[in-house]
Amino acid sequence: MNYRKTIMAMTSAALLLGIGYGDSGQAFADPSRLQSAAALPAVQADTKYMAQVSQEEAKAKAEQELKKFKSLLDQQKKALSGTYQPGEIRYVYINDKEYQASPSSSPYASNSYSLIFRNYDEYTKKNAAGKTAMPLELKELPHGYNFTLARIAPYQTSSEQKKMFNQVIAEGKASGKKIYVKKLQEKRISIELIYTMTAPVNGITGVLAIRAEPAGAAGKAVESEPVQPQSEKLKVDGQEVIYTANDKQEHKSVVWMNAKTHVNYILREDRGHLNKEELLALAGQVMEASK
Repeated sequence: MNYRKTIMAMTSAALLLGIGYGDSGQAFADPSRLQSAAALPAVQADTKYMAQVSQEEAKAKAEQELKKFKSLLDQQKKALSGTYQPGEIRYVYINDKEYQASPSSSPYASNSYSLIFRNYDEYTKKNAAGKTAMPLELKELPHGYNFTLARIAPYQTSSEQKKMFNQVIAEGKASGKKIYVKKLQEKRISIELIYTMTAPVNGITGVLAIRAEPAGAAGKAVESEPVQPQSEKLKVDGQEVIYTANDKQEHKSVVWMNAKTHVNYILREDRGHLNKEELLALAGQVMEASK
């Protein structure tokens, strides 16, 4: 996507530059500024030639820059591809000032080892859902939803991710390398179940995500789903939960921590149709499976 934006930006720049030269040349060729009208065709021809050369030079320069950026992006893509070890997180930083100056550039990127299951039964069998230190299971399909995928990946909090990106940028700049790669091994994992609505409503297809992740310090709020002024403290089967509805952003969530396993659970629906009672009932299902 960044490469497409770069192409569009560079092509636009080349066209604008060509038009600029054309306008300037046309003004220079204004008959009122010429000593003889007979000389007008020759001046216009020279101006047209100059504008054409300028356009070609601009186009060549844009293509050259695009080629350079493509090479950098290809190197970034290559560094992020290949085989990953369990728990591996890989960061790539493009240490090129010219590329970073481009408004469509994205100088750093990351990827990580993950297990993807597109069949719920396969997920429960291979991951032993409900029998691990971080159980996550939903035996009854949510009303109006289909199972899409289950994903198991290394876990980091958003503040940890931000800190690591800043560290990678600093190390990348100091390395002197055009492409700087950093690899980490993370022992913690998160598990996420994704469901999508069976059919769109008013052209919108809602998404339901249920996530299990390591809990932070006791009493600390869940970073990925912070408490809002409108949040409510409720009880589901004796478990305290935080229910939040944000009508403006069209999302609803139920969050709680299992004190026994020290795992946070986040149930979130975006642009969906489930009401408060239905979401709390789903939370009760997850709690039952995680006992």
